[in-house]
Amino acid sequence: MLRIDIQPLSNGVHELDITPSPEDLEVDSASFSDIHVDVRLDISISRIYVQFTVTASALLICDRTLVDFAHRILGSHAVVFVPPKEIDADDEDDSLFPLEKGAEEIDLTEIIRDTLLLAVPIRKIAPGAEEEELPTSFGEPDEEDIDPRWKALKGLASDSDQGDR
Repeated sequence: MLRIDIQPLSNGVHELDITPSPEDLEVDSASFSDIHVDVRLDISISRIYVQFTVTASALLICDRTLVDFAHRILGSHAVVFVPPKEIDADDEDDSLFPLEKGAEEIDLTEIIRDTLLLAVPIRKIAPGAEEEELPTSFGEPDEEDIDPRWKALKGLASDSDQGDR
């Protein structure tokens, strides 16, 4: 879990550099490594504005070549922690989170994890894979590519064509 202790922080702007483990963010350690989060907190009496940027190295599988490759990803997001009474249950604003009076910490685990996962590109292309030649048309196989068991069936098909004449 990635929680920030807000008790010792005074009103005003605070900047934090955090290096959480994949387990802290509840993501797969085989897929994500070298995670770094830059957090900016703007604290007032009843609310906390949180702005952050998360970077990580992600192990991806190329969509073109199916090879594994490491890719640096970057995501940023901003949320506001406000008193629960200020959050409208019917409002679908996902940038407001409850901040109970007297709270000692805020939990950023889910927010940062979601931002990290959404930063993974939809189209995953390994470096150099764009230039790689991919087959775009398929024709009849060469004689040596044909399984010998199919030759007998092909002979049956040609015999039945002659019998119909």
